[in-house]
Amino acid sequence: MEELRREALRLHSRYLDEVVRGYGLCPWADRAMRDGRVRRHVIADAAPPVEAALAFIDAVELEGGAVDVGFVIYPRLTLTAAAFDGYAERLRRADQTRRPAGERPRYLMAAFHPFGAEHFSTPFQMVSFIRRTPDPTIQIVRADLLEAIRAERDDVSGEVARQNQARVNQQGAARLDALLRDIRSDRDACYAALGAAGETRD
Repeated sequence: MEELRREALRLHSRYLDEVVRGYGLCPWADRAMRDGRVRRHVIADAAPPVEAALAFIDAVELEGGAVDVGFVIYPRLTLTAAAFDGYAERLRRADQTRRPAGERPRYLMAAFHPFGAEHFSTPFQMVSFIRRTPDPTIQIVRADLLEAIRAERDDVSGEVARQNQARVNQQGAARLDALLRDIRSDRDACYAALGAAGETRD
């Protein structure tokens, strides 16, 4: 399992370096990576309970605000994109319900899945297109960090989506699609060699 974890991290690093940073798709993630404020955790179980991810969130929170962005990576999870969205929602609810009444989660979550949309026509449809990580992944981002950004810029999500669409269109959506497919092919070949090639399909 340790070799699988190393390879899952290597593949995710390809996604971060070649896609996220290569295309300039997430300004706060890029800054967090440069400043060493990113943490990643691989859960290698085939059917992990949400408590496994909650333990990672707890560990991140214990660092006292030193982490802006975190990633929980599931190399053996075979949920479809829609089912993984449901898993992420269960995780959000579990994180909320364990907190004292009125206390908001310190990290917000977003689901990434290798079989997201393969085409897009609007900035918001493109979100699923660019979130095609090699493995199902949940990103956590510090809630107060996003709130501070939103206080300065009213429509930060729309602004980022429009900027991302412009960048992708400028460099070619087909080129990015080919890169995402190449990373996924790298993943499939590597995991097959390890005997851990769980398929995740829609």
